[in-house]
Amino acid sequence: MSEHASRPSQAEEATAVVLYTQPHCSAWRSVERYLNGRGVTFDVRDVFADPLALSEIEERGYLTTPVTRIGTRWLAGFRRGEFDAALAGLDASAGED
Repeated sequence: MSEHASRPSQAEEATAVVLYTQPHCSAWRSVERYLNGRGVTFDVRDVFADPLALSEIEERGYLTTPVTRIGTRWLAGFRRGEFDAALAGLDASAGED
């Protein structure tokens, strides 16, 4: 699983954290518990029901879920260390405003 950075669209800038999932994706629950446990507000997008959400992850080379966008960082699956770093970066950039 890899991580990609790209310039966010206006929609991406409006929501700092987005979790992309689909029906029968059990791994997204780990991401959800992690984010909720840290009090992070996030949107959930079902790539099965939302063609735009599907195209957003496919454009970045992801073929499976869960995929999470935290700021401009895209993370596949769930690895706590990567999420910790991405959220720390998000907090740091929010403090620059």
